[in-house]
Amino acid sequence: MLCASAYTAGDYAKFGLFRGRCYKWGYFPETIRYPSIDDLIDRKAKATILWCGRFLGWKHPDDVIEVARRLHDAGCCFKIEMIGTGEMEQQLKRQASEAGLLETNIRFLGAMSPEAVRLHMESAGICLFTSDRQEGWGAVLNEAMNSGCAVVASDAAGATPYLVNDGVNGSVYHSGNIQELYEKVRRLLENTTMQYSFGKAAYQTITELWNAEVAAKRFLQLSQTLLNGTDASGLFANGPCSPAKPLREDWYQR
Repeated sequence: MLCASAYTAGDYAKFGLFRGRCYKWGYFPETIRYPSIDDLIDRKAKATILWCGRFLGWKHPDDVIEVARRLHDAGCCFKIEMIGTGEMEQQLKRQASEAGLLETNIRFLGAMSPEAVRLHMESAGICLFTSDRQEGWGAVLNEAMNSGCAVVASDAAGATPYLVNDGVNGSVYHSGNIQELYEKVRRLLENTTMQYSFGKAAYQTITELWNAEVAAKRFLQLSQTLLNGTDASGLFANGPCSPAKPLREDWYQR
């Protein structure tokens, strides 16, 4: 079983299926290799926070508005760009307006082409990924990390446990814990050195490990090893085609 979600192995294990035969996999959007990741991160607007996706309940864009309210009340200097459309759009705009943040601290940019989204990722210092477990993967996380963003990601989304090492190449918070999300965003706003470190490490995670080229080569190696009847559990320590094990149930709340 190639698990394109960190929760796949555990879900199948509940039915006694594929135990010891699950391997990490994922979605692999286009990987961009910049001439200099240091120059890219240096050019970023460190006080700009980005959120991208459909405005749906299980993606929790409303959590971002609440975080913005808390940041504003704390006197933080920031700007949030929200890209997307969806059923919650008017609710979110009303929520932002009632908090006095619409257009001053929060801008709704509407739907954009993938290329335009990547341009915003390249200029933003921080990117939020707030989906719950209904997000099987979440390729926007790959793209934000590839763009050198310091990500703050929900632990419940399928991609997060595979891609983000909390405190190394990004921040992870418990889904639904808005206070924790706020604290991790504020810490990044106030520590641009940490933004730089997370963004560079995130970029390296995608360009060196979690990309289509590495996954394809590893898949061939894994397939040949299994066809030869050889134990493949020690073939790769991490990344695509490394062993996927069930995660603790308390990693997610929603």
